[in-house]
Amino acid sequence: MARISQKTIEAIKSASDIIDVVGDYVALQPAGKNHKGLCPFHNEKTPSFMVSKERNSFHCFGCQEKGDAITFIQKIKNVSYVDALKLLAEKYRIPIETETGEEWVGESHRYYQINEDAKDFYALHLTNLEKGKSALEYLKARGLDIHTIQYFEIGFAPKEPDALYRHLKNKYEEIEMLAIGLIKAKDPEGYIDLFRDRIIFPIRNERGKIVGFSGRTFKKETNDPKYVNSPFTEIFSKGETLYNLDRAQPFIRQKQRLVLTEGFMDVIAAVKAGVKETICAMGTALTHEHAELIKRYTPQVVLCFDGDNAGFQATAKAIPIMEKAGLDVRVVVLPEELDPDDYQKKYGANAFLEQINQHQIDSYDFLYLTMKKGRDLKLASQIEQFKLKVFEYLLQNASGTLSDLFLEQFARDTKVSIESVRSDFNSFRLSKAIKQSLNDRKQRHLDVAFLSRSYQAERILINYYMKDREYRSFIEDQLPGFFASDNLNNEILGSIQDILESGLAVIDHKTIISQFSDEKKKAVEDRLFRPDHEFSKLELEQSVHSLKMDRITAEIDSLKKQLIVLDSGQDRLAYLELHQKILDLEKIRRGNKWKKTK
Repeated sequence: MARISQKTIEAIKSASDIIDVVGDYVALQPAGKNHKGLCPFHNEKTPSFMVSKERNSFHCFGCQEKGDAITFIQKIKNVSYVDALKLLAEKYRIPIETETGEEWVGESHRYYQINEDAKDFYALHLTNLEKGKSALEYLKARGLDIHTIQYFEIGFAPKEPDALYRHLKNKYEEIEMLAIGLIKAKDPEGYIDLFRDRIIFPIRNERGKIVGFSGRTFKKETNDPKYVNSPFTEIFSKGETLYNLDRAQPFIRQKQRLVLTEGFMDVIAAVKAGVKETICAMGTALTHEHAELIKRYTPQVVLCFDGDNAGFQATAKAIPIMEKAGLDVRVVVLPEELDPDDYQKKYGANAFLEQINQHQIDSYDFLYLTMKKGRDLKLASQIEQFKLKVFEYLLQNASGTLSDLFLEQFARDTKVSIESVRSDFNSFRLSKAIKQSLNDRKQRHLDVAFLSRSYQAERILINYYMKDREYRSFIEDQLPGFFASDNLNNEILGSIQDILESGLAVIDHKTIISQFSDEKKKAVEDRLFRPDHEFSKLELEQSVHSLKMDRITAEIDSLKKQLIVLDSGQDRLAYLELHQKILDLEKIRRGNKWKKTK
């Protein structure tokens, strides 16, 4: 593009409030005439990052980074001066005029505009047309009035296969609609809408731009997935997007906390109850990118997931991700295994507010509660299992102070003397250390070969999984719940599954690689087969068999470790059950020799 005019540059500089710009990325607190926060450019625990509204500048006294709003965007986004100007122009809705007098309209701007038009189309069909009547009645039955529906811009995608496409095709190119996942190519020709006969939730990024949609089925008699999300695109990534963050920002800063729930309806229920600092992830596990995004706005996050077992597990997985980013994590456990939406319907908004404000527990108390959940502490066998869970956790994660607190709580809950509990823990710790030392020596020479073999089998299967539906069916049939133990292999597999879930039938290397950060792109490319690789059923079957055997071996090793712990205990029945499982698995391993299928 031609150079941005000086007039536009001055307009951007004039509009860019340094407190507002920096505040999108750093939780700032007033400090006299200035504001301060933790520097985003180096790790620190005591704020040394100062922002001056008067000078319209920032300065870190720790790492010496300094500059104006444009410089800040350059550094925080790692972009050029021109790209920083474009981002600020977009934030403040300033048209970019070039030196030739032309107005520049970027590709992303077009994508945002298409999504805005799609949002209006969906909204019209929900509230003003007969086609959306059943969807509107469903939402009203869920407790949503027209004001709430309009506030969250909820819409409805009609059942016709290409209704949105026909609505947009005279204004936009098919290639643009395909690029943001609103339509899919239909064989042998033509296009169909991604979202059909679904309630639609528009997804805005933190700057308020619509980057994608999520479509929810509302009919009980369907076998379709509950949610369908926009695919990964140039402007949308589920792993980096948080629903309602754009609206929640002022309330997050006001309350100095953020409430994180599991679903859209939970967010809506919480906002209706007055907890307007509530957001949720996009139907996917929380990521490091989510945590870093949250950290820009607040140092504290309150997790309020569903109260059932799945919600407990999701919370337990989210806690280490949040804490690794340096966030202060609190948890609210709703009673009766209810989710936030159902809890508010049953007990009302005031009761929900009370839970959020007065019944938070810290992350360690929650993890202890998770270990205790569902156990009958009148039974010696249940106490023993609970004890081993607590001891294992403390051995892996806890400081001396935290260990003391956990052990004292365990003693109170089980009515066992603290002296006996501490003695058992010390014996457990010593026994583990001795056994670990022995195991390390035995396993060291085996680990390299074993991990290398498993890694290679996983790599091969991921490439076959990506190749076509027939291979995927074979893998899923032979390895139910297929996952990769290698972290990067598992990330690649997750990306493939996300793309397939979005409706894309054919996946190429470029699509997969584009979903990863620049730091990972080369490593991901190395995991994928070269274009000239010859796929064969023989290679696929051998890899499936190899991974099956490796997993059986890993399970046997794990059970043997459990057996060592139980050997010194008193639960003879559990010991015998474990021993029998090991014998059964070893029998399978011996008898399961690979044979080529005909």
